[in-house]
Amino acid sequence: MTVEGREVVGYLCEQCAHAWNRPVEGDLEVYDIVRVDLPSTTLYGTVWQVEEDRAQVRGSGGQWLLWAERWRLILY
Repeated sequence: MTVEGREVVGYLCEQCAHAWNRPVEGDLEVYDIVRVDLPSTTLYGTVWQVEEDRAQVRGSGGQWLLWAERWRLILY
C-alpha cells in the first residue's frame, strides 16, 4: 500500500477494530538495529545484509540469523 508516494504497512486491531499504518523502512543499512515483527513473535537484532525487498537480521551473539521482508522491520 502507498500513502503520499511512500510504501506503508497497514495494521488492524482485531479486538477494537482500530486501523493504522506506518512507513516501510527504505534506508536500512548494515549494522542498523531493528525490530522484526513476525506473526508469532517479535525479535530484535542487527541488519547483516540488505537487498531491495528484504534484509538479513542477526540476533544478539549470533543466536539466530534470518531473512525478513522490509515491511516487517522497524528501525531503532
